[in-house]
Amino acid sequence: MSSSVRASFFAACRAGDVAALGDLLETDPGLAHERTPEGSTGLHLAVTHIDAVRLLLAHGADPNARDAGDNASPLHFAGGAGGVDVVRALLDAGGDVHGEGDAHQLGVIGWATCFGPTVPNDVLALLLERGARHHIFSAIACNDLDAIRQVVADDPDALSRRLSRTENRQTPLHYVIAAPDGLLGGGFRTGSHYAMLDLLIELGADLEAMDDKGRTPLALAMLRGDEQAMRRLKAAGATEPAPRRGSQRDAPMSPLPASITRVNAMIRVPNVRETLQWYRALGFELDGAHELDTEAAWAGMSFGGAYLMFVPGGTRETGRQVSFWFMTERVDDLYDVLKQRQLERASSVLSGAAPEVPEARFTGDIHDTFYGQREFSIVDLNGYELNFAQPLTQ
Repeated sequence: MSSSVRASFFAACRAGDVAALGDLLETDPGLAHERTPEGSTGLHLAVTHIDAVRLLLAHGADPNARDAGDNASPLHFAGGAGGVDVVRALLDAGGDVHGEGDAHQLGVIGWATCFGPTVPNDVLALLLERGARHHIFSAIACNDLDAIRQVVADDPDALSRRLSRTENRQTPLHYVIAAPDGLLGGGFRTGSHYAMLDLLIELGADLEAMDDKGRTPLALAMLRGDEQAMRRLKAAGATEPAPRRGSQRDAPMSPLPASITRVNAMIRVPNVRETLQWYRALGFELDGAHELDTEAAWAGMSFGGAYLMFVPGGTRETGRQVSFWFMTERVDDLYDVLKQRQLERASSVLSGAAPEVPEARFTGDIHDTFYGQREFSIVDLNGYELNFAQPLTQ
C-alpha cells in the first residue's frame, strides 16, 4: 500500500469525507486497520463524524484499538468530543465502556467529564446506562455531591486518588480548586463548587497533600487568588506554605524586564483559516500553523516586527478575546518573583492585614508544554491574561 493512499485515507477520516472513505475502503478494506505514524487508527481520527464512524465500523474497524500516545480507544476520544451518537455507535459495536488503562488514568467516563469546559450530559447518561461508574474525579467534574459521597463510601481511598503526571498528580482537593496546569477542564468551578470543597474536607481529604510541584491545596488556592477556598482550607486547619527568608516585595524584578524579547497578541477568531487568508492578503507572512480546520487550530503571522497568533473562539459580533504572550529568556526567574509576591499577598489576606502588593492571580502555574515552551499565566486587574514563555532548549 502506498503512503499516498494511507495519507488520503487518514485525511478523509479527519474530515469525515464519507464518499472518499467509501471509495478507499472498497478498494482496500485493510485501511480500516491501518495506523498513522503517531499510532492512531482511522477510527480515532473520525470520532467527530458519525457517518464516517459507522462506515469504518462496518468495514471492521476495532472500537477498542488503543492509540500510541494516550493508550486510549476511539471511545475515550468520542466521550469528550464525539457526541452521543458516536459514543452509542462505538458502544453498540462492542466498545469497552470502562476503558481503564489510559495514560490519564481516567477511563472513558473521565475523558467525557474532566477535560472539557462543560459535561456532555447526554453522553454521561448513556455511559452510566451502559455500565460505567463514577470515580472521584468524574463525580467532581459533574458537581455531583451525592456521587462523591457514594464513591467515597464505596472506597475511602478515593480521597487519596491522584490524577496522572500530565495533570500534576493532583488529588481531588487540588482538582476541585483549579484545573491542572496547561489543561482546560472544570467548567464546574463557578462558585457552587465550594460545596464540593467543603464536602471533601468533611469526608477527610488530606489538607497537606502535595501535587507533583510541591503545592498543597491551600498553596494552589493562594496562587489562584481564590479567597473563598483559601479561607475554607485555613479554617479546616491547612498550613500556609512557609515564606522564604525575607520579604518578597523587594525581590529583584528590576533586571527581569530586559529579558523580554517580544510581546505577541493571541486573538480568538471564528475561523483561523479564513483569518489567515485575510491577513496574508494584506502582506502578513505565515510563520507557522497547525490543524487549521480543527478545535486545536493555531496560526502565527508576522508583519515586520509585529507578530499575531490566531486560535479558535468567539464570533465576529461578540466574544472577541485577546491574551498577550511575553517571550522571555528568564521565565523561571519571573515566575519565582511573581509567585512569591502573590503568596505573600494571599498570606496578608488570610491574616486580615491590608495587602501591600497588587493581586496577580495565576491561571496557569509554570509547566513545560508539548509544543516546546516553558510558560505560566497570570491575569491583570482588567481580566486580560498575561502569558510568560520561554522556548525549551533541545
